[in-house]
This record gives sequence, structure tokens and C-alpha cells, in this order.
Amino acid sequence: VPRGNSHPHDHAHESPWSMLVPIIVLAAGSVVAGMIWYEPFFGKYGFEWFGESVFIGPDNHVLEAAHHVPKWVKSSPFFAMIIGLLMAWLFYVHTPSLPQQLAKAQRPLYQLLLNKWYFDEIYNFLFVRPAKWVGRMLWKRGDLGVIDGTLHAVAKGAIPFMTQVAVRFQSGFVFQYAFVMVVGAILLIAVVVMLGANG
Repeated sequence: VPRGNSHPHDHAHESPWSMLVPIIVLAAGSVVAGMIWYEPFFGKYGFEWFGESVFIGPDNHVLEAAHHVPKWVKSSPFFAMIIGLLMAWLFYVHTPSLPQQLAKAQRPLYQLLLNKWYFDEIYNFLFVRPAKWVGRMLWKRGDLGVIDGTLHAVAKGAIPFMTQVAVRFQSGFVFQYAFVMVVGAILLIAVVVMLGANG
């Protein structure tokens, strides 16, 4: 049963030979190259030719041990491919309605696989939502509450108060300016004396 609209199916065509020939060459090489050039490239169990691009120490017997695993281990990828091929043919060629029937019969399993084992939801619950909560808290309490609140308090409270105090000193009377200068000099001398005594 076609999936999608008719436009892609009506205009489907084989790739041109300029694309097919390289694909055929690469496919043939991937099938037979390992059989023909295994020894020259890898030696018996390791990389011995072509400058030893991958170093294998004398005590490393991993590749040799891989040749002595049970035959069922070596052949299991092939049989897994065969099983997958037969299942794909059964589900999508022989009985296209079978996947929908299985999805209805095994609803929890279908939902689990459809939602990728709920990894996204778990990741969102464990990491994304806590990170958003911390960010929102820092934004509202830190940025808006502390930083902006302090700046607004200074701008609305302290600066107008200091402005009013400074305006009162701008009276135009010379004796008042002289008095402020004398008080400032006395405070400065007191600070210097105290620092000198502590030093």
C-alpha cells in the first residue's frame, strides 16, 4: 500500500548510470575486498602492513581471541539479518495490515517503542524541567528581585534623597560652602589619623 501522495510515486525513476556504476563498484568492493585483501592488510591477526596504521602490542590478543569465539556468535549477525528481512517482508509485503493489528493487540509495547522508550520524557523530567525551574528562579528572584530591585530602589530612593541633600547645599552662600569644606577636611584628617594608628 503506497504511503504518501501520488506525486512522488508517479515521478519515481531509477538513478542514472553515472550514479549506479560507482554504487555497484562500491557494493562489490564491500562484499569481496575483505576476502581478497585480508592478509595483506591485517596479517594473520593484526595490522602488520602499510606502516602499521593501528598499533597492536605484543601482549594484545584481542583480534586472535575474536577468531576463536563460538561459531554461533560469528553467525548470529547473519541470522539476525535474515530474521529482520523475513519480518519486513511479512509486515510490509505479504500482510501489510499485520503491523496495525499488532499495534492494537500490544498497545503498551507499541506506545513504548513509538515513543522511543520514553527517553525524551525521562530526560525532560530529570534535566530539562529542573534546569528551567532553576533558570526561572534565578531570573525572577535573582535578576528581577535582587539586581533590578536594588537598582530601582537606588534610582527611586537613594538618588532622589542625595539630590535633595545636594540641592540644599547649593544655597549660594559662601560661608556655607566654607563650612562644608572645613567639615570635609576634618573628616579626611580623622580618617588618615585612624589609618595611621592602625597601621
